[in-house]
Amino acid sequence: MREPCEVSFKLPRDRGSVPRARAVLRARLGEWRARQDTAESGELILSELVTNALRAPAPGDRMVGVRIVCRERGALLRLEVSDAGEGRPRIRRPGAFETTGRGLQLVDALADRWGVDERWGGIGKTVWAELLASGPLP
Repeated sequence: MREPCEVSFKLPRDRGSVPRARAVLRARLGEWRARQDTAESGELILSELVTNALRAPAPGDRMVGVRIVCRERGALLRLEVSDAGEGRPRIRRPGAFETTGRGLQLVDALADRWGVDERWGGIGKTVWAELLASGPLP
């Protein structure tokens, strides 16, 4: 069995970090020959998780950590985003005219599993999501 493919990196707390995270994911999943449907859902999920991490109240010098793990030729994709903010994210039910607050609804709808873990050392949290490819692999 082949070892999992993995990449970890840190992003500054600015709005340019979301497209950078997507670009890294897209490039790596292309190298790893992950399924197209997994890659597309993964990009959306990662965008939402990074956006939430950037919005979490944290000291300005703290970076956002991203870890991407792909196993079994894209049959399992795990995305992790860590931040130094306090509290745990929760799914909101925004009103019809609110323009934000639906990110975790998307994550919940697209991911097969997702959750939140406390970071080692007690500073912040890691929000993770897993996607399982359906159907036969290419």
